[in-house]
Amino acid sequence: MSTPQSGILPPPSSHGLFLLFRRRLGRRADAELKQFFAKLPLKSDELAAANPDAAFYSAVGFGAEMWPEFYTESKPAQLRSFPRIAGAIHPAPVTAADVVLHLRAERYDVLHEFANMVVQGTSHCLDVIDTTHAFRYQDKRDLTGFIDGTENPEDDERSEVALVAGEDADWAGGSYLHVQRYVHRLDTWHKLPVKQQEAVIGRTKVDSVEMSDEDKPLTAHISRVVIEEEGEELAILRHSLPYGTPGGDQGLYFASYCKTPTHFEKMLAKMIAPTLDGRVDHLLNFSRAVTGAAFFVPSREALAHLV
Repeated sequence: MSTPQSGILPPPSSHGLFLLFRRRLGRRADAELKQFFAKLPLKSDELAAANPDAAFYSAVGFGAEMWPEFYTESKPAQLRSFPRIAGAIHPAPVTAADVVLHLRAERYDVLHEFANMVVQGTSHCLDVIDTTHAFRYQDKRDLTGFIDGTENPEDDERSEVALVAGEDADWAGGSYLHVQRYVHRLDTWHKLPVKQQEAVIGRTKVDSVEMSDEDKPLTAHISRVVIEEEGEELAILRHSLPYGTPGGDQGLYFASYCKTPTHFEKMLAKMIAPTLDGRVDHLLNFSRAVTGAAFFVPSREALAHLV
């Protein structure tokens, strides 16, 4: 039996903390680092049990470049680096990150405590290169004012979408995680009339009703990321949240889990590069990606096998 890490499947949290790590120059994943990550789910369980009101969850994943140092004999069948999309009009930068830590809870203090413990426990080998505290905004809205994640799977479908199963049995219970940090041009966005904002997104702003196919522009965000193949919609499990500080960068931290990386890759390509219809996502005129990284989040059992 394969058990997913706790941060993948539960419903959205009020607070999220994302840390990206890079291997220190000249260092490799040693026995101490492997032992630390092997025990991380148990440490997460302990903190969650000590703070039941926090609903604390965690997940750790490893990138393709550093993967062979953790698991020398095998790897997930589709593990690969963050995609570089040919012909892209909008930037989708690639961040050289080797490890991701995704934490979420109803209280930020437990996220801070756990992240501190991980940073200190891995500092001999890893450097933190990006830290983002994200938060729920109003009724699950992005800072643009639109509800985010309306296409997310529910109930049992969450595990069907997010988790590797029999198609790659050695890594069942794991998930492919993609993250991007987007910076919004909110001053420009808020100058748009609501009707124009809705045309950019493809949904109504107040009640989040999707436009009809006749009214929805091909450049709308929904038109770019909703993809059907053989009558089935390509699905991902999003854990995206707004982030930012007044007067500083503000935007969306995008995070998606899936049983295959191809769903995200196809969505990203249709957003940033002209496809057969020659169009791209007009939302990217108001929001730009500044980071991008891909990881595999192993099951609890696979993490335990590090030692």
